[in-house]
Amino acid sequence: MEPLDTGKVSLCIEDGRYLHAVIYTNGELAEQDIKPVTDYLDRFTLPLPTLIVRKGRYAISIPVQIAMLQQTKRRLKAVAFLERDHKDVIMTRIAANTYFKDIPVKSFYDEEEAVNWLSQHFYQTPLLSDAQNSA
Repeated sequence: MEPLDTGKVSLCIEDGRYLHAVIYTNGELAEQDIKPVTDYLDRFTLPLPTLIVRKGRYAISIPVQIAMLQQTKRRLKAVAFLERDHKDVIMTRIAANTYFKDIPVKSFYDEEEAVNWLSQHFYQTPLLSDAQNSA
């Protein structure tokens, strides 16, 4: 499946095992940023195990937080955050207790450990979009 790059976030499926999301903006994730991401995620019938890597320092608008709270459970199975520092850890705790509260969330400082956690506990045989499943 083709990767997605919105200009703020990039998404791709890694090794058919998990969604790799990189948030690289230093701006705000706003309402207009939701549709390309949800359209990408909606190509899959099952919720995806997800690794989120932060490369920017960003804010998430209230409408985006509300949409994530309402829609995450059907799109994401679990989220492993790759942390850079204590600020990231705080952001992960906020996410785990608010808009990701309905799914498992865990912090990691090592990408291999994060991927292993996702693979061991949440892997689904290979992640294919609906179009790939019907091909």
